[in-house]
Amino acid sequence: MPWYLEQISNCTYRQFTTGFFFGKPDEHTQIYNSNTYVKEYTYLGIVGEEDSRGYRIEQRNKFSVGELIEIMKPDGRNITVTVQAIRDEEGISMESAPHPKQVLYIDLGQPLEKYDILRRQEKEEQADE
Repeated sequence: MPWYLEQISNCTYRQFTTGFFFGKPDEHTQIYNSNTYVKEYTYLGIVGEEDSRGYRIEQRNKFSVGELIEIMKPDGRNITVTVQAIRDEEGISMESAPHPKQVLYIDLGQPLEKYDILRRQEKEEQADE
């Protein structure tokens, strides 16, 4: 379970405190040095069904053809791949996927399974809101 928690928290989160749970916060219970998100990975989508256009995903964040991304497998493996192709619902090729929640079909150069999670490792350790 700790490994899964680590993998999930690798995406975007803010540092947090107990807030008002133990009473009124003071200088020891507030985070004053930073209000930025910690962002090690960005989720791109979850793999759905396969058809003649490729593997269906509902895109979450922008990614592009030629980009290195990771496939998070349900068995715990993370596989690095290069995005080979992106197509819209009509099967038209696209260079990038810029619209959140857009339904796309992708080719990553290898077989995928339904519920594989796609993510990209970010170079910066901290990114502003």
